[in-house]
Amino acid sequence: MTNDLETGEEPPEKVKLEELRDEYRRANKAHDSLRESLEEEVATGQYTDEEADEMSIRLEESGRDRLDEIQSRIEAHCRTFGLRP
Repeated sequence: MTNDLETGEEPPEKVKLEELRDEYRRANKAHDSLRESLEEEVATGQYTDEEADEMSIRLEESGRDRLDEIQSRIEAHCRTFGLRP
């Protein structure tokens, strides 16, 4: 049996945790980009104030839902394998 420290390889549960963290970072970055795009479109007058407010609210809710879902998966993974989130 090979020790992970000897091979320099991360255990699969830590690799999966890093994948989940990367997914969270990518989703957060994508959400930030969408928010910036919306702000630019609003600044150019493409939407009424009411439309812009509604779009902003929907964007924030969907972004938060997505990030919360990934965070829940991270926390569940950590509980399962005794890791720190």
